[in-house]
Amino acid sequence: MKQRTKLLLTIIYLFSSVMAGVTGKISGRITDKVSGEPLIGANVLLQGTSTGAATDIEGYYHIINVSPGYYDLKINMIGYAEKTVTNIRVEIDLTSVIDVSMTIEALASEAIIVQANQKLVRTDVASSQKSISSNQISEMPVSNVSEVIGLSAGVSGLSVRGGGLNETQFMVDGLVLNDERTSEPTTGIPLSAVQDISLQTGGFGAEYRNARSGVINVVTREGSKDSYSGTISIRRSPPAQKHFGISPYDPESFWFKPYLDDEVAWTGTNNGAWDEYQQRQYPSFDGWNSISQQTLADGDPSNDLTPAGAQKLFTWEHRLNGAIKDPDVNIDAGFGGPVPFLSSKLGNLRFFASALHNESMYLYEVSKPSLKKRSYLLKLTADVSNNSKLVYSLLQGEMEGTTLSRGGGTNLINNVWDLASQVNSSGFTMPWRIFTNDYWSPTKINNLTHALKYTKQTDNKSFLDFLIKFDSKKYYTDHGPVRDSLSTFEIFGEGENVWLADEAPIGFFGGPLFSVEGRLAFGGAISTSRDYSKIKVITLKGNYVSQLNNHHQIKTGGEIIFSDLYLKFGSQNEFLPSGNYWSKSEVNPFRLSLYGQDKIEYNGFVATIGLNLDILNPNGRWYNVDTYDDDFYSSNYNQDLEDSFEKKKLKPQIELSPRLAISHPITEASKLYFNYGHYQQMPIAEDLYRVRRGFSEEVLTIGNPSLPMAKTISYEIGFDQSFYESYLVHLAAYYKDIKDQQNYTRYISANSKVNYSQLTANSYEDIRGFEIELSKIKGDWVTGFINYEYRVNTSGYFGLERYYENPGDQREYELSNKKQSKPRPIPRIKSVMDFHTPNNFGPNINGQYLIGDLHMNVITRWSAGSWFTYNPNNVPGIEYNVRYVDNYNIDLKFSKIFNTGKIKIKVYADIYNALNTKIFSGYGFEDGFDYNYYMQSLHMSDDYAGELGYNYFEGSDKPGDFRKEGTEFVPMEWVSDINSLSNPSERPIYYDNSSDRYLQWTSTAGWQDVNQSYFDKVLKNKQYIDMPNQDYYIFLNPRDVFIGINFSYDF
Repeated sequence: MKQRTKLLLTIIYLFSSVMAGVTGKISGRITDKVSGEPLIGANVLLQGTSTGAATDIEGYYHIINVSPGYYDLKINMIGYAEKTVTNIRVEIDLTSVIDVSMTIEALASEAIIVQANQKLVRTDVASSQKSISSNQISEMPVSNVSEVIGLSAGVSGLSVRGGGLNETQFMVDGLVLNDERTSEPTTGIPLSAVQDISLQTGGFGAEYRNARSGVINVVTREGSKDSYSGTISIRRSPPAQKHFGISPYDPESFWFKPYLDDEVAWTGTNNGAWDEYQQRQYPSFDGWNSISQQTLADGDPSNDLTPAGAQKLFTWEHRLNGAIKDPDVNIDAGFGGPVPFLSSKLGNLRFFASALHNESMYLYEVSKPSLKKRSYLLKLTADVSNNSKLVYSLLQGEMEGTTLSRGGGTNLINNVWDLASQVNSSGFTMPWRIFTNDYWSPTKINNLTHALKYTKQTDNKSFLDFLIKFDSKKYYTDHGPVRDSLSTFEIFGEGENVWLADEAPIGFFGGPLFSVEGRLAFGGAISTSRDYSKIKVITLKGNYVSQLNNHHQIKTGGEIIFSDLYLKFGSQNEFLPSGNYWSKSEVNPFRLSLYGQDKIEYNGFVATIGLNLDILNPNGRWYNVDTYDDDFYSSNYNQDLEDSFEKKKLKPQIELSPRLAISHPITEASKLYFNYGHYQQMPIAEDLYRVRRGFSEEVLTIGNPSLPMAKTISYEIGFDQSFYESYLVHLAAYYKDIKDQQNYTRYISANSKVNYSQLTANSYEDIRGFEIELSKIKGDWVTGFINYEYRVNTSGYFGLERYYENPGDQREYELSNKKQSKPRPIPRIKSVMDFHTPNNFGPNINGQYLIGDLHMNVITRWSAGSWFTYNPNNVPGIEYNVRYVDNYNIDLKFSKIFNTGKIKIKVYADIYNALNTKIFSGYGFEDGFDYNYYMQSLHMSDDYAGELGYNYFEGSDKPGDFRKEGTEFVPMEWVSDINSLSNPSERPIYYDNSSDRYLQWTSTAGWQDVNQSYFDKVLKNKQYIDMPNQDYYIFLNPRDVFIGINFSYDF
């Protein structure tokens, strides 16, 4: 092992690689203003740094390894007037082209200063790539990197162009922060630390590996050598419910009304007080009289209850009110400068430290009331010499919340949608999830990264660096505090007749325990998730980049990653141990990546050619047993015989990934580009080494460390055009051919004792789409962009998803084996517009322009409704036949900056869902019956409902339409002949097919034609729609206002 490590370290040293995307480059040509001849030996200096270059015999210069930001460029040449070009924007992984014409000194009376006029079309970029500066971020109503990135075309959260979240690589200062366990990004960094963000959604170069969909590159701020600066931002939203409508804890709500409404609470919901339509809006209940009779008849006098006592006990047991009581809070602060007392002695040692505290309340209180994220970032920089520096980075983070999983694993409840989905058609456990706080387990995830990077400029055209990084991550998921069952509380009664109860449903209790009416469990199969996993990773990188000449820039290198994975997670059911299962593994895989890349630049042609070599070594042995081995896979398994099962040494995988990108500048204001690449990604480590056994030691799920890497072959063609020196149009079309994605295949033996799922790589996907974006880059009053995306995903699997040892069972399965899914596309439009006044606009009072530098940032999102399958009668051939209504949303940010010398104060308001738009969540249904009542009450078009096999009213409704708030439900019923109705109701409007009339029934007048004005009102208000029963979670995220203040200082 030591020899292997030495060999790999040697390889790293010999093939050092560029630190992916942390710097940019400034290039250009210096010429005589009159003759146009190139000037040889002109000195070009980046002001504020010791970095510069001299022009070659053709007048070209290249300044490489420049951190993102704004710079001034000074040019000196004997016999010519000194010239300074200001406000040059350097972006991650891009070239800023600055051509300068020099004036003879005798013709200029003083040094010349000009503003940089950079071209909007980046001719050296042959992909969809966007840079976002900290200034742009500060004007948006956003609080994290995910929200910033999610505004770009083709991006949803951190998912890029239809790829999974774990297919996106997330980096901070060149440090990859994807979880080695799940491959998902660790993104919780303070925005106060962000200098620049680069997003690549296609065609990324060979230096990026183990990523298939996109690359997010964040470069953080570096402390100044001679001054201190900082910022602190505090934003807060007052406590408010994150859903429209009634609270689930209101006495009139779905789960309370049958038990508290005097019309039905005592004698039951079917006592005649409610008609059949109202009855189906609530749970059925026999009444407290019935509950009382049951307690009196069970032979146990200790639990005898009167109807009133039973109701009081019910009220006590349902007293837990999970409604939001605390505000959402975001505090983000950063501070940097020279290290006191040590800076001058240790190479201008400087620091930038930042911290983030974000608390976002859940939809309602569960085991934790909110999701808390805390992160801390420290960056220390020292100049070892004039041409080398050392950077130490520390990133620490903690997430504390509630797990979404019931069986271990890493899923957290992140937002209101996660929680609303868990109480949608969830069966008999729905009240457990709402009225106890221990259905899901609390969880905590801690991550820590240390990194040390050395950078050396070997000459004015080359630099190298070396990085060592240590990552660790700890998961802790268990049940919450144990219930105090000793303390008692008086519920009702006096003296010897007092009824006592413990603090249930508060606190964890492993035994079976139910509420008085029997619906609510506050013990037993709750808080079952457990996770005690620990991850450690060591990464070594080296880098080398060289601008060989004006036409070739070479990058070459690699990295090696050693992982120490201790995975232990599962389900622990205190009440029913037969439901317990665990996944345990300790493995030490490693992987090596090497690459080479050449960027070729000529007038009219820019190409990047690269090749990546990936070596993945599981570094261990794995089971070599028969597919249906009873002794290994079934309950016959004996832990004492574990060593008797054959294991074989795992072989490393070796993959080559070519990359090609070509840009053809058509004019100075337009270009055409194309890119092609192979992208490989290791399977998810959590699944690879997993052996999950049930209570009887039978295998439920098993991994496969020999699984091939997932592969994406990507093609993209695009066009950029700028006009009026302010506008940029970007068009891109892409196709991704994906194979070897992981899925699970099930194996079932002839005797059914063996029944498990094995990790396989049979999944494939085709993704194709196009994007259009119009940006206004410059403007005194308006800047921003609007984009449109259209994407189609087709997915499926090769072979079969299930194998039976019994040939008869196998033949029957194969007759119904569906291999491909073809969802319909969902177009989307997003825009970000910043309306602002010039800094010096309006009247000046005491040095303040009161209406100057005002900003109103408007973010709009529109999405066509998603397609889904609705086929209640299982009509053959129907798929993706129904579409939700389109949805839209507008977020606003108002801000104003006040300058007070070296301190800037910004006051702002972030307004989410500014128009208070209701968007149908698709949740809130009690069960499948409730879902069908809603769907079949809609007046959908014949295209939607014509083949579904039920009688319907034709109209223009789509799923997502809803009854007007505050109006009464008026069902519309289709009947073949009203004379066949034995017990008509006075509530509905009946359509009599035999007479083609709309009628209503009253006990006094019998059948009457529906009043036309009443009929029109019902249709206009859509009062015929039978809304989901759990109406409190139908519409989420009402208007939410954050008030904030930001202090920035520089001294």
